[in-house]
Amino acid sequence: MIPKKQCNHPPCKVLVDYNQKYCEKHKVNQTAIKREKRKQNEGKYFRFYQSRTWRKASYLYRLNHPVCEDCLEEGLIRKADVVDHKIELKDDWSKRLDETNFRSLCHAHHNTKTTREKRKRKS
Repeated sequence: MIPKKQCNHPPCKVLVDYNQKYCEKHKVNQTAIKREKRKQNEGKYFRFYQSRTWRKASYLYRLNHPVCEDCLEEGLIRKADVVDHKIELKDDWSKRLDETNFRSLCHAHHNTKTTREKRKRKS
């Protein structure tokens, strides 16, 4: 016999199998909510980063700037993995292909910068 737990939807008291998250009533709602959030997140920014234009521009910039710029400032030499926008696309869409707005970063510095930007947006 599979143990039961309450549906994850806050006010719902319906018991569901332990390996399920929602009862039948709320399962449909959660799927629709997740689909809507995904559509919002995958808007023009997601499409841009998947585009051939960005992949080509990013690749060419990394060829010309193969070292992480933040690591270089710290006196380290580390391969750049990502081309980052100094000014985010959400702040200025027109600078999406402007090379003066690009920076070569390693994954560690890119993740640090992204986390900092997310925290700044929440504040």
